[in-house]
Amino acid sequence: MKSKHIILLLQVQNINIMEILIAYLLLFFASLASGASVLALKNHESKSLKLISVFGGAFLLAVCFIDLIPAMFEHESHSHDHHLSHSFLPLGATILIGFLLQLFLEQLSKGAEHGHIHSNSNQKSKISAIMLLIGVSIHGFLEGFPIVNQGEINAPMITGIIIHNIPLSIIIVTVLIQSGYNKIKSMLLLSIFSSMAIIGSVLNQNLSILEPFQNIILGIVVGILLHVSTTTLFDTAESHKYNQKRFLIVVLAFLIVILLPSHIH
Repeated sequence: MKSKHIILLLQVQNINIMEILIAYLLLFFASLASGASVLALKNHESKSLKLISVFGGAFLLAVCFIDLIPAMFEHESHSHDHHLSHSFLPLGATILIGFLLQLFLEQLSKGAEHGHIHSNSNQKSKISAIMLLIGVSIHGFLEGFPIVNQGEINAPMITGIIIHNIPLSIIIVTVLIQSGYNKIKSMLLLSIFSSMAIIGSVLNQNLSILEPFQNIILGIVVGILLHVSTTTLFDTAESHKYNQKRFLIVVLAFLIVILLPSHIH
């Protein structure tokens, strides 16, 4: 009986590892494919990209409230370790820190995370392009921490990141090309961003030093996502017709997240 139980456990672990690997590959290559579309297509429809950004923002906002925020308080209430359940900061404060951190990152990325660049300059330098890449890479790295929790994939979270990265990857490659990088270098630089969420997830799963700080990390990620999603959703510099489409897209994103299985442990 013990040997059968061990074999079954190993089979489950192998299945989980394969699922995680597939999720990582989807995350990486979806971002690369989105960036590569800039090289294959002359122009991207700006309204279509904005609608994708809205859908991704609404999706991540729903993930925060349906999955991540409840998980934070679930961990705290069920923890038997005083250090784990009562950090030196209130959980709400960690969310505010994440919100402020994203404000800082946007000084580097110029707002690329929510679908467009806030820049008054039409000239793109290689330095500004690299600064943008650094900003979105840090964003992606932190965003990847909740992808896998206790060996299980957070399906809503990784789905939201994949959708969110479609317009973001397109913007990154567009800026790199405009800054004078050739196609090969642009795609290589994009691959750095594409791998950051995976790196964040792997480190979070394997560095035991991070274990006592999971709620703090999760709160920071929630703050980052709340800033990005709300900035995307409350961008009202569009026509009334576009706002009607956006409303329907937001409702659709919310419904999908509600119907997806959550991962509160």
